[in-house]
Amino acid sequence: MKKFVFYFFPILIGFFLFSCREEEELKGNQAPNTSFSIEEINLSGDNRLNSIVRLSWYGKDPDGYVTAYELSEDGQNWNYTQAQDSTFQFSFSGNTDTADIELYVRAIDNEGLRDPSPDYLKIPIKNTPPVVNFDEDLSIPDTTILVATTEWKATDLDGQETITEVLISLNGRDWQNINRTKNIISIAPIDPLANDTTQAQVYYDTEESPSSVILDGLVLNDTNKLFIKVIDQAGTESAVDTSNTFFLKGKKNDVLIAGGVEASSVNPSIFYQNIFNQINVDYDIIDFLAYNGLYRPKIWNITFKLQLSYYDKLFFFSNESTYRNPYTNLSAMLLESAAPSLQSFANAGGKYFISTTFLYTSNIDAFVGVLPVQSKSSTSTLSAVLRQDSSLVSPLSNFPDLQSNSFLLTNIGVYNIDSVDSEVLYEANINRNFSDPWNDTKIIASGRRLNGQLNQVFFNIQLWQMNKDQSKLEDLFDQIFNVEFN
Repeated sequence: MKKFVFYFFPILIGFFLFSCREEEELKGNQAPNTSFSIEEINLSGDNRLNSIVRLSWYGKDPDGYVTAYELSEDGQNWNYTQAQDSTFQFSFSGNTDTADIELYVRAIDNEGLRDPSPDYLKIPIKNTPPVVNFDEDLSIPDTTILVATTEWKATDLDGQETITEVLISLNGRDWQNINRTKNIISIAPIDPLANDTTQAQVYYDTEESPSSVILDGLVLNDTNKLFIKVIDQAGTESAVDTSNTFFLKGKKNDVLIAGGVEASSVNPSIFYQNIFNQINVDYDIIDFLAYNGLYRPKIWNITFKLQLSYYDKLFFFSNESTYRNPYTNLSAMLLESAAPSLQSFANAGGKYFISTTFLYTSNIDAFVGVLPVQSKSSTSTLSAVLRQDSSLVSPLSNFPDLQSNSFLLTNIGVYNIDSVDSEVLYEANINRNFSDPWNDTKIIASGRRLNGQLNQVFFNIQLWQMNKDQSKLEDLFDQIFNVEFN
């Protein structure tokens, strides 16, 4: 009897395994099961999620393995993916700021069979209001001349792309849509000579042409404020941000004096203004060193370029000193910062007269070619001196010789020009180390002409120091502004 059981037991096992295999074959491939990693989201009211939601899911297959998934918001239209998680950005319809998003997921097994009972998750979301602010790093100074430049920044927890409109208002007047991809804006008067209220044009970034946006209510020679707000895809408005109050000076004359040199025994700004008064040329002035640099642009190729566009003639004065820009955190000479704006000014027909100083050690790449300058002297000018008994001499008969009242001027920055488009206006009778001859270029001033008249004049010397006979300096300025530039 025991022997019979021993042989019969393996037969039973084999019969059982054969029966299971036969049953599986009869059943065929079994569908996978799918689940979201979270069963439900029980949130309502202000506790809802924002519209950017990260979700994950997984699948199991009893007789194979899961190869992919499909997702749907309506249970009808499916999107294929092999990922098991994703970040979704849901949108709102109409003007509602809440929504219940329905999301389905189903797994696909290695034989292409889909889960016939997709998992379902309801996602309660609420729109988050956007936020906008004027950037403190590029705020409008409390006093500015003709142009106010600022930058705005907007954020939205639902995603930057959900911001659909950016609007600004000047002094509480009508809101106007501006380009939401351009964060730096400048406003400038359409009529710079207006005595009271005028319209303002809006410029974007470094663009030279104004946008189509016109703002009402700009008050010249008085205080102004800008307001800004943004609107998102759900129609929700941000809180309004307000710029600081700024006084916008208007234009009075067609000639601009702009620059800055630290005052010593002589204040160069006052010195040059007195010369213009003597030759009867009315002017506006921007002193870049006054009030701790209040009028010095943070973005020169925007603000200064637009300021120059209102003028026909410019006298620019500076020296080799560098100044740190708090917006870019870079230091540069005033002329180096102004060079791109001077190029635009000249291209538009503007005429300029520049008195500055660059040294042999200065980097002049920014204005080579922009100004009638090709290169520095090949000999170090650190030893180049101009004695009191020496002169700046011009080959032009109507340009007076100039001398300094100082016993000795050092580091005289003579340079080379490209004679194809520039000409020598003055050479300096300099020496090397006081008495030795100077055997290199002696060019100290150069110019360019348009239709026979000088339209660009450049001196690489502080003209206020050439004051032995101030009447000759007045003759020079008179010749340039009242003859050449007319």
